Amino acid sequence: MSKELLRKYFQYLLALIPIRWRLDKEFHSFLALLHKNEKKGYEEMREYQFLKFKALVTSAYKYTEFYKKKYDAAGFHPNHLRSFDDLAKIPMLTKDEVRLGSKKMVVTPYKGKISSDYSSGTTGKPLEIFKDKNTVCREWASICYQWERVGYTPYDGRVEFRGVITTNEDYIFLPHRRILRINLVKLSAGNIRQVVDKINKTGYRFIHVYPSGIYKFAKMLLENGLEMDPQAVMFASEIPYPWMVEAVEKTFPSAKKIVHYGQIEKVALGAWADDRKYHFIPSYGLVEHILESGELVATGFVHEAMPFIRYRLNDVAENFVSTPDDSGLMLFPMIDRVAGRFGDITYTNSGEIVPEAMLTFPFKKREHL
Repeated sequence: MSKELLRKYFQYLLALIPIRWRLDKEFHSFLALLHKNEKKGYEEMREYQFLKFKALVTSAYKYTEFYKKKYDAAGFHPNHLRSFDDLAKIPMLTKDEVRLGSKKMVVTPYKGKISSDYSSGTTGKPLEIFKDKNTVCREWASICYQWERVGYTPYDGRVEFRGVITTNEDYIFLPHRRILRINLVKLSAGNIRQVVDKINKTGYRFIHVYPSGIYKFAKMLLENGLEMDPQAVMFASEIPYPWMVEAVEKTFPSAKKIVHYGQIEKVALGAWADDRKYHFIPSYGLVEHILESGELVATGFVHEAMPFIRYRLNDVAENFVSTPDDSGLMLFPMIDRVAGRFGDITYTNSGEIVPEAMLTFPFKKREHL
C-alpha cells in the first residue's frame, strides 16, 4: 500500500471518532472561558484584561532576553504597571524587531515545546512566529466562537475556497477534519459542475473563503446557471472589497456573512457580521488605538509562548469605539473599517482572478528573491 493510500485510510478511520473527543482539552476550556467572559460587565472585563496583560508583561520580562533588554533600555519595569494609565510607559513592538529577534522572544519555559510558522510577508520579509499547542487550541476556539455568530459549531463541516493544493486534483476531501478544499487554481468552466456536485454530496453548508476566491466561484456559478444555498460564508485572510461582498450577496442571497480580522501573530481577533462593524474579542487580546495616527496596537493573550506586547499592527482603524454595543455580548472595541488592508488584484492571462493570499505561499520561508 502506498503512503498516500495509507494516509487516506488513516484519515477515514480517524473520522469515525467524533470531533468532540478529538479536540484538545485546552480548546474546550478556552471556548468555555469565552462564553463565561461574554456575560461579564465592562469594568469587570477590563479588570480581567489588565490582570492578563500584567501577567504577560511580567513573564516576558522575567523569561525572555528580548523583553528584558528592551524594557531596561526604556527604563520600564513590570512593577511600574499599576493600571491602564501606565501603558504609555511600555515601548511598542515593531515588525522589524520581531524579524530580527523572534527567537529571543520565546519564553524560556516553552523552549522545546514550540513549532514555527511564517507570516505571508505582504508587508516585507516574512516573520517567523513560534507557537505551542495551547496557542493553536485557543486560536481555533476563538475562531469557532466568532463563527457562532453565523451558526457555525466546531463539529460542522465546511467547504474551503482557500489554501493551496499542491496536486492536480480539483479538490481534496479531508474526512477527519470535515473539510472539502477546492483547488482555486484549477477551478474553471470545465470542472465547475463537478465541484458543485461534490459540495452538494457532502451536505456541508458553511463556506470558508479567501474573498477573491469566493468572488471567482460566485461569478462562475452565475455564468454557468448554477445555484447553491449555503448557510454562511466566512471570509478570512483578505479584507473583501465591497464588490466582492455584493457578488456573494447576489449569488447566495440567504447566506449569512462574517468577515474575520486577525493576524498570524495572534494579537487581536475581530469580525463584522450583521451590522458590518468589527467587534473584537477582549479575552483574546487587548486592542489599543493611537489617536494621532489612527493605528491599531494590540497585545495577544492566547500567545504566551512568544508574547507580542503593544505590537504595532500597521493597520488604521476608522471610527474606533472602545466600549461594546447593546447586543448583550461583551465584545469590544468596535471599528467601522480596517484601512490599509486592501491589496493588489492579480489576473491570469485569461482574465481569471488569482487570490492574493495564495501568491504568498511560495515566498514564506524565502530569504532572497
